[in-house]
Amino acid sequence: MASSKVVLPPEIAKFDFHSKLGFVALKAFFRICSDWNTTIDEQMKLLNVGLIELEDLRKTPATPLKREQLVRIRCFVLVYKSLVGKYSSIPRANREVRAPKSGQPFFGKSPLHLMLNGHLIGIATACKAISGEVPEVEGFKKAS
Repeated sequence: MASSKVVLPPEIAKFDFHSKLGFVALKAFFRICSDWNTTIDEQMKLLNVGLIELEDLRKTPATPLKREQLVRIRCFVLVYKSLVGKYSSIPRANREVRAPKSGQPFFGKSPLHLMLNGHLIGIATACKAISGEVPEVEGFKKAS
């Protein structure tokens, strides 16, 4: 029995998934920032961008993002999803992400503080501590 090969319509075959992924990621990022009342400075630190680039990302709907920015957003989304799922409330999750935590890796600092001041490693560490998973990051070796 011969199997038929599926051929995508031209409008789908030419679809630029990379730029659309950036659009969806940014939409989720800015929605979470709205839910958690993050400041412009916090948003710039979370994405590792300046003010002008942040405003461009906010306006441009289909900008392809750098791999590092996608990883940062993915970690931020995982933290949000874990906390909202755990506490069943966006305001309570907001309080928990800003509340100081004891022990590793926080040592009396909040998860948001670790994400803001620890660069990509801080974001990944907070993500691992809260959600239990971290997206793959090119250029970093996995701990064994």
